[in-house]
Amino acid sequence: MNRNLSLVILAGLFLAWAAPAWTQCPEDPHDGGLCDTLYVEVYPPDTLFTGFARVLIFVTHDVPDAYSDSLRAFEVPLCYTRTNPASFCSVSWHWNNIFSYPFPPEMLERSVFRHVIEDGDTIIHNWMMDQAQLMTGVLWDDVILDVDGTSHFWFHAAWCNLPDQSFGEGSRVLVATMTFRMEDTMTICIDSCFWPPTNRLTFVTKWATSYRPRHNLHHCFSVSYPELGDANADGVVDVGDVVCLINYLYRASPSPIPIPVGDTNCDGVVDIGDVVFLINYLFRGGPPPSC
Repeated sequence: MNRNLSLVILAGLFLAWAAPAWTQCPEDPHDGGLCDTLYVEVYPPDTLFTGFARVLIFVTHDVPDAYSDSLRAFEVPLCYTRTNPASFCSVSWHWNNIFSYPFPPEMLERSVFRHVIEDGDTIIHNWMMDQAQLMTGVLWDDVILDVDGTSHFWFHAAWCNLPDQSFGEGSRVLVATMTFRMEDTMTICIDSCFWPPTNRLTFVTKWATSYRPRHNLHHCFSVSYPELGDANADGVVDVGDVVCLINYLYRASPSPIPIPVGDTNCDGVVDIGDVVFLINYLFRGGPPPSC
């Protein structure tokens, strides 16, 4: 009996010691739940060269008590480096504006707050754009973006007026998209950095408490060319690519992405000769596409 009582006491002491670690994050004194985290990830994960690369910025924020634990500002200073320095690569104002609804679609297509849309369907909602589309004045009004085209993406967004919607509970909620424009393949690495004069990666609660969230930085990704002959970009060279090339050449269907992957005979143009070359390779023992 005494032994069992000792075990119960020890278990109780362990649980009392461990409970704060399970329910609180030292970064945020108001957070009694999961630790707030910033994620920076390229989308799609296997990025093939199209001239662009999208980097999504997500926030996870756990809110056991929405009254006491919600966010009202993000400071997200990011710097990037890259391989292949001889080739053009830029994060510019043209492809990274801060417009939101109801600006015209041609502006919103380049907004850092745009939704992620594939094949006409919205597959990942941007939290800021969702607030703007409510048209009720709840969008955060204090937004700053500093880009120099060559080294950094410094992003600030904050609650400003009483009607503004505080950022509540959410797991991996999209808050911004960082768009790279490039002319060749390369590897890009992104990390948090210093935003003069005093700012670093910071979340701010509704009580004006500032803290540094957890994050997955630094984060690197590679942009590569697809396999020559993989015209439909499905990862394999097969009869589907022959069909893709024929449809592109004679039925006004979309082109291979990028177009040079369709140049299977390496003569500098995509034409019927590439279809013949690919058929010979697949069905007649001809040489593989290789430039």
